[in-house]
Amino acid sequence: MKHAFLLVAFVTSCASAPVPKAPEPPPPPAPYQPTSFSVHVAGTGRPVILIPGLGCPASVWDDTVAHLGSGYQTHVLQLAGFAGAPAMSSDAPLARTVREELARYIADRHLHNPVIVGHSMGGFIAMWLGAESPDLVGPVVVVDGMAHLPGVDETTAGKMRDHLLAMNDAEFAQSNRDFFQNMFSDPKRADTVIAEVVKSDHRAFANAFHELLVTDIRPELPKIAAPVLVLVADGPVADEIQKQTAAIPHHDAKLLPHTHHFVMYDDPKDTFAAIDAFLAAHP
Repeated sequence: MKHAFLLVAFVTSCASAPVPKAPEPPPPPAPYQPTSFSVHVAGTGRPVILIPGLGCPASVWDDTVAHLGSGYQTHVLQLAGFAGAPAMSSDAPLARTVREELARYIADRHLHNPVIVGHSMGGFIAMWLGAESPDLVGPVVVVDGMAHLPGVDETTAGKMRDHLLAMNDAEFAQSNRDFFQNMFSDPKRADTVIAEVVKSDHRAFANAFHELLVTDIRPELPKIAAPVLVLVADGPVADEIQKQTAAIPHHDAKLLPHTHHFVMYDDPKDTFAAIDAFLAAHP
């Protein structure tokens, strides 16, 4: 009897003992947050990454995003230090850092063969990304961008950077108005963009301009595996852009007559028609 009582007590105690809980799974890692740009994401569908140029606001792509419409998920970048956006905490080269961080962003967000669209400095970054991370990118659209700005040696480039850094706010604003004014056919468009450009951090702008002057990615262009559309403004560097981009294995260069540097503003009809046809040919 005594043994039976002990057995019942043992079974009862075992039954009432708490069952150990399985360990909680670790929380998912936080999304990667780049330091060289912020991103505005809109829509669903085929991913398209749009990169503005030197000093420019992300809003230069507003009309392009509206044109693309449904069926696309747009990722519009605002580069650090430009158009009032906070600058990076270091003097790391901006274009190089954007290229590196954009590759990580694409992988982190699981974007499959995103279309990369870049204007001016953004086109430079788009080509560089295509050359260095060919397995990550889909079709590339370069809007009046160059792989190298010819005619300036490193000593002169350094002096130009130092001159920009020495400017006060009024001088910096006037310098940018003079620099950008002739890049548009429509003065109202120019005024709107320039009003944002002059909000750029002086140091970020000067360092980025210097980086473009001293960085030559022409030797990298043959490494681009993606198809590339080059939209060329009808200006003094049109021949140089077409000459440089001829090294891209799969490319199509289109000169848009009577346009200035901001071709998507000067000739939106032909710009968007060319982009539409290019994306349709390379789904």
